[in-house]
Amino acid sequence: MFVLGIDGGGTKTKGVIADQFGKIYASETVGGTNHNGVDIHVVERELSSLFTSLKSQNEKAFSMLHTVFAGISGVDRPEAKEVMEKILAKHVPGHVKIIVDNDAVNALYSGTLGVPGIVQIAGTGSITFGINASGERQRAGGWGYLIDDEGSGYDIGRAALNAVFKAYDGRGQKTILTNMLLDHFQVQEPTELIRFIYETGKSRMAIAPLSKYVSAAADKNDEAANQIIQHAGCKLALAIRSLSKRLFKDSAGPIPVVIVGGVFNREDLLMPIMQSKLQELNINVQLIKPEMEPVGGAVIAGFISVHQDLDTSFIENMKKY
Repeated sequence: MFVLGIDGGGTKTKGVIADQFGKIYASETVGGTNHNGVDIHVVERELSSLFTSLKSQNEKAFSMLHTVFAGISGVDRPEAKEVMEKILAKHVPGHVKIIVDNDAVNALYSGTLGVPGIVQIAGTGSITFGINASGERQRAGGWGYLIDDEGSGYDIGRAALNAVFKAYDGRGQKTILTNMLLDHFQVQEPTELIRFIYETGKSRMAIAPLSKYVSAAADKNDEAANQIIQHAGCKLALAIRSLSKRLFKDSAGPIPVVIVGGVFNREDLLMPIMQSKLQELNINVQLIKPEMEPVGGAVIAGFISVHQDLDTSFIENMKKY
């Protein structure tokens, strides 16, 4: 049996055709398909390119597709999901089952392999999403950078700027983040950072990458950076607690919690804080760093939807990809 798994985001979309053994028959990456941030005609064009490439790579596997599972950001509303289903239906044979879902499902299953649990995504933005054994779903956070996205790259980068300006004003302690951020933007004084930070339409993308300097400063035991990391880890732990209380209140064993996103590139800094805070809150979890890409989780979701068991070799084969 062949399944096409699609992981669609705001900047890129990946699709792979695979079987229950985890063998890949075709793969392709195209541009963003979140129609909240990309024009619907662009979404159609990108998906058309994706399907054209997959079909040309392996026409036999493509013609024998059983299911397409497309986990795509921005399809939470029923009307958005319906639009995406219609677009996908144009590109596959009529017998193919099409499922459109939230891309957080991809991320979750890439770590749990289809088992219920929670996924904590922390990249430029952040969101906490979970599914329990009864199929109930809940989310926490992810309400956008202006009001939320706690523990995200943006949140950490903004905190770094806050620390720099407080140090500059004498309202806060001195921090090596000052020189790091000045070097990053190639300016001499903190006041010169303003034009970069408030540039129309670019604030979010200018601030989120600054989170890497917080990690670097924490490695040098900078107190301001340590506090930022501590606060970020605690915020993420509180979001996980929120979902665990709603979805897994009767859970006997540890709750699988998958951690995904660029913020966790330095899991050695954040994970101990999160684990400690969750223990303090009496929440029993198992933190999991996925061994495969989110698109692998989309493939798993496709097989789960048709009650097809995965072979024991699935994970090893998908990891090689």
